[in-house]
Formats: sequence, structure tokens, C-alpha cells
Amino acid sequence: MENYSILVPSYTVGPEAYKKIPDYCGVYGRTAVVIGGEKAMAAAKDKLLAAVAGSQITLSSFIHYGSDCTFETAKALEALPAVQQADMIFAVGGGKAVDTVKLVALDLKKPYFSFPTIASNCAATSSLAIVYNEDGSFCDFVHFLESAKHVFVDTEIIAKAPIQYLWAGIGDTYAKFYEVSVSAKGEHLEHYKAVGVNLSRMCIDTMMDHAEQALKDNRAGVPSYDLEQVALTIIITTGWVSMLVARDHTMDYNGGVAHAFFYGLCSLPGFEESHLHGVVVAFGVLMLLLIDGQQEEFQALRDFNRKVDLPTKLSDIGVTVADVEKAAPEVVKDADLEHYPYRVTEDMIVEAARRLDTAE
Repeated sequence: MENYSILVPSYTVGPEAYKKIPDYCGVYGRTAVVIGGEKAMAAAKDKLLAAVAGSQITLSSFIHYGSDCTFETAKALEALPAVQQADMIFAVGGGKAVDTVKLVALDLKKPYFSFPTIASNCAATSSLAIVYNEDGSFCDFVHFLESAKHVFVDTEIIAKAPIQYLWAGIGDTYAKFYEVSVSAKGEHLEHYKAVGVNLSRMCIDTMMDHAEQALKDNRAGVPSYDLEQVALTIIITTGWVSMLVARDHTMDYNGGVAHAFFYGLCSLPGFEESHLHGVVVAFGVLMLLLIDGQQEEFQALRDFNRKVDLPTKLSDIGVTVADVEKAAPEVVKDADLEHYPYRVTEDMIVEAARRLDTAE
């Protein structure tokens, strides 16, 4: 084998996580520009300013990133003097905001730090950006050699975020274990990939142990231990797994039936705009387990979904068997199924949907 290096981002977590900004960011320069979503920056701004007060770091500007992660949006941000002159970039918000900063940082060769304000996905940690076209349709996946230099997870901010983000994040996160473990089935894995596959077990175990209470605490706005464990698994663990199992981008174990099912359904008019990604992916995991013949695991996960109000039947995501039949050709040709231990057919998808159509 060739020599290789593994880089995964470090993190700081807690209600005062931002106080560590001077320690981790000061070595990269003195000026940072903050780019993010409007609501996200409003939630984080006072804490960011307080954290750098009296330090060597100055926050030069707070810039709204836009509405979608597009190449055009990134280019527009790169042209701004405040962005060009900054030593580093602080990415604040959810997946699209952070992914936009990744594109900017890549082009301008600037270090970036991520400040997730919701726990819905692993964008703050991963080295991947999901890029869209200007009309909102999917454009491309962009892979990076490195991710954020450090991730700052303020649990107080996350505890006050709308609960639907955590709810969807739970489903998207436990899918990582099932998709990775099935995709890597029977493989002879290098050390780093084996670490990623084994680490993915946390993506379901933590949810089983803490998700139900974490949702209650999120609803109450309490940055509890349970909420912290779930948020870290969504933001950090899943990101580490993603980077480890797809480091060279030539053999990607991240994908599977659950994500292919979601992207296939996005071929239906208006579906993506009216459904949370992680919620549909959670349902897709039930289909994955039926297709893979994991009946006992299917029963356990369905029981868990009921506890946290994630979907267990087709009507819960507003589609019918006929809709799945229409989308099935798109499901089976999705890139998430390119590396799989067996060929997934349209009949498999439709049959799993039928079984879940009237699930009791």
C-alpha cells in the first residue's frame, strides 16, 4: 500500500465552547470573517464577540451566505474584500452555510472553523460539500483533502434551536451505521476504514440510549448530558465516520438504500421541498433492513422510531406504493448504491414499500 495520512477535525463542546476560540484559532491569524445563515449568526454573534474580546483575534464582518450552497454563491463571497483580507473563515449555521464556506475556503486557500448552531447533520465536521444549482436542484459533491481546523459545538445554542432539526438529525445519523455496515459487508478493510465501520456503531447506540430524552430537553431548551451526546454523535461521530470510510473517494461505504430512497423520491414533484431529509432517510433504513433480511433489527428500529415519532409506514412520509413505483428507477441508479454487496432492484424497493404500506 501507499503511504497515507488521516486527518479528522478536533472539537470543543459545551455551553461555553466558544471561549476556546483564541486557543485554537489564534495560530492561524488575527482576522476572521464570519459567514453563515442569518438566524444562525443572530444566535451565535454575541457569544462569538465575547469570546474574542481582549484576544488577538478580530471578527471583521458578519456576512449572510445566501440560501443555497452553489458555486455562484461561493464565487460572489470570494469577491468580497472582507473575505479576501481575512486570515480565516468562521462558518456558522447548518449544512448549506458550512458547505458554502468549504468552497470559499478551498478556492482562497484559507483555514476555516465551523460553528454548528443546529444538530441536523455532519457538515460541520465532514470534508464534503453538497452543491446545488441555482434552481435548487442537485449539482455535485465536492470532496476536500481537509475539513475544518476545529469544530465548536455550543450546546446552549443547539438546545434552543427548533426541535425538527434534531429530530431529523437522529434519523440521518443512525442511518450511517446501517448503510456503512451493509456497504462494507465482506470487505477486507484498511485500518482507517475498519475504524470508521466500527465507530459507526455509535451512530445507532447513542440514539437508542439518549435520543428520546434529548428531544425532550431540546423542547425545553436545556443543554443536558443526553442532548450533548446526541448532538456530538450527529455532528462529530457521523462526520468522522464519513471521512474514514471514504477517505480516498474511490471506494465509498457511506451510501446505501436509505439515502438512495430519499434521492429517488426527490424525483417526485415538490417532494424535497416538503420533507426533511433525515426523516425520510430514517424510513429508508427500515426498507434497507427488510431488503437485507435483518428482521430482528427491523423490529427493534421500528419500535425506536415509534418512541421518537420517526416514520414507520409510507403514509408517515406522505407517499404511496404507486409513488415508490414511479421513483424506483431513480432509486436503483442512485450513486449511493454504486458500492453495495449485492444488486438492489426496483422489485426489492417496491416490495419493501408494500410491506411498510400498512405496517402495524
